[in-house]
Amino acid sequence: MDLSPNLQRGWVQRRARPQSADGDFVVLTYNILNKAFCPEGFYPYCPSDLLASGRRHPLLMKEIDHHRDADVLCFQEVNSRYYEEVLEPDMRSRGYTGCYFMRPEDETTKVDINLTDGSATFYRQDRFQLVKEEAGHFKHLFQQEIKLRQFQPSAASSLLDLADSTRVYIFTLFRCLKTKNLVAIGNIHLTFEFFIRMDLTTLEAAFAVNRLVQFAGGVDVPHILCGDFNQEPHHPGYQLLHDGTLNETMTTYLHTFDSRDCEQVTSLLDAFLGCFKHNSGSLKSAYKTVVGHEVPFSDYEDNSEYIRRPKTDQKSEAVQALFDGTSTHLKVRKTDPEAYASQKFVAALDYVWFSSNTLHCDGVLEMVDEELIVPFHACPNAAFPSDHLPIKTRLAFIKGSGKPRLNSAL
Repeated sequence: MDLSPNLQRGWVQRRARPQSADGDFVVLTYNILNKAFCPEGFYPYCPSDLLASGRRHPLLMKEIDHHRDADVLCFQEVNSRYYEEVLEPDMRSRGYTGCYFMRPEDETTKVDINLTDGSATFYRQDRFQLVKEEAGHFKHLFQQEIKLRQFQPSAASSLLDLADSTRVYIFTLFRCLKTKNLVAIGNIHLTFEFFIRMDLTTLEAAFAVNRLVQFAGGVDVPHILCGDFNQEPHHPGYQLLHDGTLNETMTTYLHTFDSRDCEQVTSLLDAFLGCFKHNSGSLKSAYKTVVGHEVPFSDYEDNSEYIRRPKTDQKSEAVQALFDGTSTHLKVRKTDPEAYASQKFVAALDYVWFSSNTLHCDGVLEMVDEELIVPFHACPNAAFPSDHLPIKTRLAFIKGSGKPRLNSAL
């Protein structure tokens, strides 16, 4: 039987596997596209009826069934009503248990359930036991840090306005039922804002890693951070995740972002001095570890009819330099509207990052051939239910990692 275009993706196996690797498990991350983010005209090539969750959900479930080896699935852009009434029941019938957390756009406003957004993590009950979970708002993490730094009230208020993240995280700590190892998995969806808040997105990435490591119980506990990072390999958030701290080029670049008229604060980089780094120590991208480079894209869309705005990457010369400095990235420049003024937006935004000192990455799902999307013009469409495409990887515990210590409550 011929596979649907969205399912025509091969598996790339890593050649070397250490003898110490044990207890394979599969993680999938997927931004499934919230209908609330599809105003009229946003996807002009896609018939409006195809954007309805009811039309896209069967395609999504076929995709999930095709990837039935996934033990943990991290979804972003999940409407709360859709989760409760449709997604969670269908996933439960497939043997998964779910956790959901909603992000409010404005906590002072009454929530319209049809316009809500959040993230959901599902895990296979016969593979993992949930030890604990934590879900929260990045802005609350920023508030805690601001309080610790004891800013003057006026400066603290300005900084809170600047660090105005509406994004959330879901952390889950699992015990593997096969090996008894522990593993912490973070599910995040970072700020996009058409790349005009790159400083905020990078700060979210740093806080996400550090909070996940703390939640896990330390750097020696296996940990995975996945989701929609809204950062391409030539962006500062990616570089921070890859290297642990910002290099000079990225630091200079982030300083080009102004403080949006916050007189008491020059920039997030200065205000959160020392926070633009993470302490994982061994964080690696799954796809790059196996293939040698990131996916050519994980988001393939065209909303040019809706978005008529000039370049927003904050100084095109700087972005061009960052792009040119990323030699291993296979991005097709002609389809990048932000930098090159063409129609389609084709970008690598989704990743699975893992602690390489405690986990072995055994393989990844290769990205679908772009030629299978071209006949549809872009995503979503009748074959691809979202503007993003899922990222899937198989990992294994390195023996001796993630074992609960004696007298540990876990």
